Parts: sequence; structure tokens; C-alpha cells
Amino acid sequence: MFVKKDLRKIPQILADASQRAASSPPSLSEEGDDDTFTPPTKKAKSNNKNNDIITEMRLGRRAPEFLPSCNASILLQPKFRPALDNLIQLSLYDCGLSSLAGIELHPTNDDDNGRNITTLFPKLEQLDIGRNPKLTNDSLPDSFHTQFPSLLELWCDDCSFGPSIPNTLLQMHHVHVVRMTMNKLEGQLEQGIGIKYWNHIRVLAMDGNKLDSVGKGIGRLEYLEKLHLRQNKLTLLPEGVPSAGNTSLTMLCLSSNLLTSLPKSIIDVADTLTELYVNGNQLETLPEGLAQTCTWLQKFNVAHNNIDKEESLPKDFVMRFGLPDVVSGQCTKDDACVVRLEGNPMAERRRKAYLEEEKAKAKALEMERAAAEMEVDSDDD
Repeated sequence: MFVKKDLRKIPQILADASQRAASSPPSLSEEGDDDTFTPPTKKAKSNNKNNDIITEMRLGRRAPEFLPSCNASILLQPKFRPALDNLIQLSLYDCGLSSLAGIELHPTNDDDNGRNITTLFPKLEQLDIGRNPKLTNDSLPDSFHTQFPSLLELWCDDCSFGPSIPNTLLQMHHVHVVRMTMNKLEGQLEQGIGIKYWNHIRVLAMDGNKLDSVGKGIGRLEYLEKLHLRQNKLTLLPEGVPSAGNTSLTMLCLSSNLLTSLPKSIIDVADTLTELYVNGNQLETLPEGLAQTCTWLQKFNVAHNNIDKEESLPKDFVMRFGLPDVVSGQCTKDDACVVRLEGNPMAERRRKAYLEEEKAKAKALEMERAAAEMEVDSDDD
């Protein structure tokens, strides 16, 4: 859906949001009792709409407005504080940021009600700081997480976090969605995920890094629905990832890695798994029972692996899906599931043999036609 960009400068947007936040709507007692209350006119409704509290702020692709500091200081001016209090969604996508200093714990004096105010974004549920390639682990204050007690979605695609996940981000215990694709993560994915970090996560996307292994804690994430680990350097998944503990897992994306096998425990998510992508690896076979057990599979991509012979495919796989089509490389026996095997040596040999056979048939047919034409010409003479 197309969203019209706010053409105002950031200070104007923040000033307007702050003013709206300061103008609280009238209470019921001010409006009168229910039996004497008069519904607002159409004009009044329009005025109220213009005074609605701002809960979503899209400030993406405004890098020039964050110069020269390249940080979030423009948002943190005291006069704009009311605007931040009510935000639920904030996008700082592609803003040329190199630091988020200032979004951290600050000692403050108690307010008139005796409360200690230290949280900048108390209601924020979605934060997008993606495509800021200058953001690194050092760009985040240690107490960054304390400013987002309600955060549910964290988008950090196309930044430079690494080689490990910043500890302050791991401390965001209530997140449901974390996207850190195309960063600079290396080695083993944080082992504490699923044990002491991100236990409520539903979508975990770590595509396009240099991860070579994952911890078994991933197998404990009972709310995890989608796991994206494409374009890494994974050579194997430990037994138990995924596992029966992943009671909500519907999508597992492992394409473009270095996997030579899949864990047998993958069949433990048979009751929920609908999409499995393992294309672009080095698999030579598939786990026995996967096809028979994972009855809810709708998409199964095994293209461009090293499956060399038909005998390398488990019997239950062939029984359910059949052998790959000689032209497309897809297995079409089960109409409810799209299965792709093109690019495997076995499928490519079948395709090559078929094309050579068809070429030979065409050549033979052409020779027959030519001989028939010569015979007709001879009869005419």
C-alpha cells in the first residue's frame, strides 16, 4: 500500500506531535451527562481528527536532516518529549545514522507525582533502524534496551552489527519479531536465544550474514513461527533444531548455505511445518520419514543440491511426491505441495537424457520427411 510521505521537516513533525499530545481530549464529565450529551458535528469531528495523538512516525530516507551529527539527537530535544511518549511505531530507515547515543538511561529528578521518568519510548512497539550501514555494536549505548519496555518488533536489516548480536538488543525480552539480515554476524548464532533471550520470538530473520552454526536453544522457542537463516555459512543444524519444542513453526528457510544433511529432528515439527526451503546447499539425501510425516507441507524446495541418484531419495519421498519431471525438475505427484528438485545432478541427468532423446527423435523425423520428399520427386520424374 502506498503511503504518502510527510513533506514537513522533522522538527515540524515533532512539534506538531508534541502539541497534539499536550492537548488532551475533554473528559466525559466535561462533555456532560449521557442524557444531555450532544454528538459532535461533522466539522467538530474533522477538527478532532486534526488533533489526534500521533502514534506512528515514518522518518525514513531523511539522511540530510540528521546531518552533521548522524545520530538521533534531533528527536531527543526536551521540547519534543511529549511526541515520543505516545509513539507505537517509529521508522528511522535509511537515515545515515552512525550512532544512537542518547537513547539510553538517564538519571532524572522525580516529577510532581513522585515518578522517576527515564524511558524515552514507553509505548513503542515497532522500531525500524534498517539500512543504516554505519550502525555497529559500538553505536548502541549499553542501556539502549531500557528505553523500549513495550517493544515487540525490531528491524535492523542492512546495518553493520557484528560479529555478535549487541547485548543490549538481546535484553529486549518481549520482542516477537527480530530482523538482522545483511549485517556482519559471524560464527555461532547467540546460544542464549531460546534459553535466556528472546523466548517469545515469533519471527527470527538472520539472512545474509556469516553464521556457521546455531545453538540448541532455537529448538526451545515454542512461539517461533518463521526462522530465516538463508545465505549464511551453516554446515549443519544440531539435532533438536528444530524440535518438538517448536510447536508453532510453519516456515524454515535454510537456502544458500553449506548444509550436507538435515537433522532427523526436523520431523518433530510435522504438525505445523508448511514451508521448507533448503535449496542451494550440498545435501546428498533427505531424512527418512520427512515426506511421510510432514503432511502439511505446501512448499518444499530442494533445488540445486547434490542429490546424485534416484536411490538417494527416501522411499517415502518418492511414494508421496514422485520423481522430478524431466523438463521442469518439479515433483508433481502431490498436488497439495510444490516440490522442486531442479539443479540436482540426478534431475539434470534426467533432463539432459530427455532433451537428447527428443533431439534424436526430431532428427529422425526430419530424415524421414526428407526421404519421403525425395521419393515423391522420384515418382514425378
